Amino acid sequence: MANRFQRLRLPQLSDGAARSYRQERLAQFFLPISISLMEGGFVGVIADKTFHVHPAALALISAAPMFGNLSSVLWARFAEGRRKVPLLVGMNLLLVALVASVAWVPAGALGGWLLIAALVASRLVIGGVVTVRSVIWTVNYPADVRARVTSRLTVISSLVLIFTALAGGLILDRDPNAFRLIYAGAAGLILPGVLAFSRVKLAGEENRGSVAIGAESRAEDAGPLAALRILRTDPTFARYLAWQFLLGVSNMMTEPIVLYVVSRQLAASYTVSIGLLTVVPMALAIVTIPLWAGYIDRVHITEFRSRHSWLWAISQALTAVGAITGSLVWIGVGRSMLGVARGGGILAWQLGHNDFAHPERAGLYMGLHATLTGLRGAIAPFLGMGLFLGVAGWEGMGGFALVACALTSGAATLGFRSLHRELSRRAG
Repeated sequence: MANRFQRLRLPQLSDGAARSYRQERLAQFFLPISISLMEGGFVGVIADKTFHVHPAALALISAAPMFGNLSSVLWARFAEGRRKVPLLVGMNLLLVALVASVAWVPAGALGGWLLIAALVASRLVIGGVVTVRSVIWTVNYPADVRARVTSRLTVISSLVLIFTALAGGLILDRDPNAFRLIYAGAAGLILPGVLAFSRVKLAGEENRGSVAIGAESRAEDAGPLAALRILRTDPTFARYLAWQFLLGVSNMMTEPIVLYVVSRQLAASYTVSIGLLTVVPMALAIVTIPLWAGYIDRVHITEFRSRHSWLWAISQALTAVGAITGSLVWIGVGRSMLGVARGGGILAWQLGHNDFAHPERAGLYMGLHATLTGLRGAIAPFLGMGLFLGVAGWEGMGGFALVACALTSGAATLGFRSLHRELSRRAG
C-alpha cells in the first residue's frame, strides 16, 4: 500500500506546467468552497430542515449537481476559440456571486425555491468549469502522469470540501439561521482562489494570440450538435457512455432516497446528516484516490470500470439494509463504501474520455460525457424518489428501491466487462 501512495508524488513536469500546477494547487484551497456549499447534500439538508420543502424539491436538489452538466456541450462549443484561463476566471467570479446570493434569500417557501434556483444556476456554471478545465489538464499534463497530477489537486479540493461541509453542519446545529453568514463569508474566501487561478498558463496558448486551444477543430466538429455526432462516429465510446449512463442512473437514484431517510425519516442532526451525505464519502474518497490514481494511469478506462464499478453496487446494497431497518449505522457503512468507490470514480469521470479522444477533441468528448451525465441527473433522482415513496396511489418500494439501484449497478458493471473483453480481443 505504501508503494501505491508513492505514486501520488508529483511526476516530472516541464517548467511551465509545474508553475501552472503550483497556481492550480493554491487555487484549490479556496475555489472548492463554492462547490461544497452548492452540493446537493449540503443544500438539501438546509432546504429540508430550515425551509421544509416538498420531497419533489429534494429530488430536484439531488438532480441539480448533475442537471447542470446539461450545459457542458454548449460550454465546450463556447470555449472554442477563446482563451481558457480568463474564461474560467469569469465562471468562478459568477460562482462567487451566486454563493453570496444565498445569504439574502427570504424566509418561507419563496426562500426555499430561491435557494434551489441558486443551486441550479451554480451547477450550470460548475458544469462549464469542469468541461473547460479538462482541456487545460489534457494540454498541460501528459497522459501517462495526468491521473497522478490531477489526483493531487483532487485531494486538496476534497479536503476543502470536507472541512467546509463539516464546519457548516456544526454551525447550523447551533443556529439554523446562520446559513446566511456561512454563505456571505464563504463568498469572500473564494476570491483568493480566483486570483491564483488567473495566473495559470495553458501550454501553447500564449503563442496563438486570441485564438485559444481548441479553435482549430475540424469542420465536422462545428455546430451545436457536433458532440452528439460522436455517438455515431465513435461507436466504442458510445457503448462506454451507454453503460456509464446506466451506472450513473443507479447512483443518482440513490442520493435523494438517502437524503430523505437520514434527514426526514430518521431526523438526524445537521452535522450527522451532512456527515453521512457529504463528509464521510468525501473523506474516504481522499484516502482511496492514491490507490486508484496509478491504476488508472496504467489501464484502459473500460478495464478500470469493469472492476471498480462493483463497489457502487455493494455500497447501494449496504445502504439498502440501513434504509429498510432504519439504522444509521448500516447507512454509514454503505456511505463509507460509497466513499471508497468515489475515490476512483472521481478520477475516472474526469479522465475516462481521454482514452477515446484525440487531444484536440478532448473538450468535445468531455462535453458529451458531462451532458449525458446531466441528462440522467435530470431523470434519475425523480425516478428514485418515485420508487421509494410511490406515485399516483402506489405505495412505493421503500428501502427496497435501493436494492433495485444495486442490481442496476451490477448490470452496468457486467456491460463494462463485456466491452473491455471486446477491446482486448481487438488489441490481441
